[in-house]
Amino acid sequence: MTISNNSQKEIPQKLVAIVVPLSNRDQLTPGEEVSLKHLTHYLGKYDKYFLMPESLRFERPGFKIERFSDKYFGSADAHLKLLFSPKLYERFIDYKYILIYQLDALVFSDQLKEWCDRDFDFIGAPWIKHKDAVYYGNPAYEGKVGNSGFALKKVESFLKIFNSKRYSVDPTEYKEQLYKTNNSKKISIYVKKWLKHLKMFNGVKWELARYKLSEERFLVSRGSHYYPGFNIAPLETALEFSFECVPRYCYEQNNYRLPFGCHAWQRYDEEFWKPYLLK
Repeated sequence: MTISNNSQKEIPQKLVAIVVPLSNRDQLTPGEEVSLKHLTHYLGKYDKYFLMPESLRFERPGFKIERFSDKYFGSADAHLKLLFSPKLYERFIDYKYILIYQLDALVFSDQLKEWCDRDFDFIGAPWIKHKDAVYYGNPAYEGKVGNSGFALKKVESFLKIFNSKRYSVDPTEYKEQLYKTNNSKKISIYVKKWLKHLKMFNGVKWELARYKLSEERFLVSRGSHYYPGFNIAPLETALEFSFECVPRYCYEQNNYRLPFGCHAWQRYDEEFWKPYLLK
């Protein structure tokens, strides 16, 4: 990390690192091998890292390794805790961006620098409105961006969210709501109101410890609360970046062009993607 003489602000030395989360398995599936092949073929010149548990032994040429506690691996809930941890982003503080590349993703060209230059804080596949999408009819997803299985993240911005000093809920508003809805004794209301003035009971870490939905849902619904400048790419732009559900429809909406990459290619219409796989 270097320091700018003009602003006295830390400036990342490098533009982007590609971060590949692994499971706790020491072998890849055939589909994961295909995903890794696309990554090394199109983006092989960039710094690439495996995220893996401390107990796992796994290596591939050209990949560096970052290890975390085994508690962050082995399930979706465990992985969510890692994605919500400032520790993850602090490991890549020398980079302006990280590209999260889960091994059910594909990339089809080298547009990585161009996407970094667009200067979004977060961009992933959009949740398009379509009757065949798994989230069809759910307003929490439809028309929003975006999936984080293949996603570009600005490191500084994510640290601003996860290290935010803002309250999760405004203590005054919380007190007023308690008086409206709570029938318990006033002493109980007073204690709860007082606790809400403490960040350990009313801050981002408190909220994340209880959050049961996906990382994407948190970023879309709460990211700008903790960091008001949080800049998520618009849906039309995100469609150029990545597809997930209903890729044939996404292809039509993207003027019959492939995106930079995609996520969950085997789960959602594998036949569509087969002609574009590396031989």
